Amino acid sequence: MSRTHKDAPRSGTVLEIERTDDGKFDLFVNRELVHARVSEASIPDWLCVRFGFCGEEYDAILCEVTKNGRAKVTF
Repeated sequence: MSRTHKDAPRSGTVLEIERTDDGKFDLFVNRELVHARVSEASIPDWLCVRFGFCGEEYDAILCEVTKNGRAKVTF
């Protein structure tokens, strides 16, 4: 059975997603920029495929980014 990040043990890694003024996304892991200017079409590949935040977790992250311009997730 696969696990989502909310079900997995915490490792202390911090993922931050920040929306830039041009509508793209910057992704940081432990405060280090890992990818800049990710398009909205590519953000599911990064959050779900690469980091494992799918379904409700993915929706919650995007909701927070839309509301606050950024989201921070510890996993």
